[in-house]
Amino acid sequence: MDEKKILKERRKIFGQMPRVEESIRGSLVVMRRSCGKANCRCQKGQKHRAMYLSQSHNGKTRMIYIPQNMEKKMDQYIKNYQKIKSVLNRLSDINIELFTKR
Repeated sequence: MDEKKILKERRKIFGQMPRVEESIRGSLVVMRRSCGKANCRCQKGQKHRAMYLSQSHNGKTRMIYIPQNMEKKMDQYIKNYQKIKSVLNRLSDINIELFTKR
């Protein structure tokens, strides 16, 4: 591929980059728990659902509670982070190709 085509491909790939400020590294984890109230439905097996962001931080796993009204947004931020990593890897490959052609 000639340099003009490579540069055009690089611009196209860069255009796929999500907003960096709307990204978070981690994974969503759904947990089901009992609250401890004697008459609650969770004592009969219908446990309460809660979502957490799981993230390795300073060598330790931390779990951050995600309120239900923020779950979709958090999911999108995690997907943005993964997309950013993918786009950066592709851009790096293209840049290597450009430098090796010179």
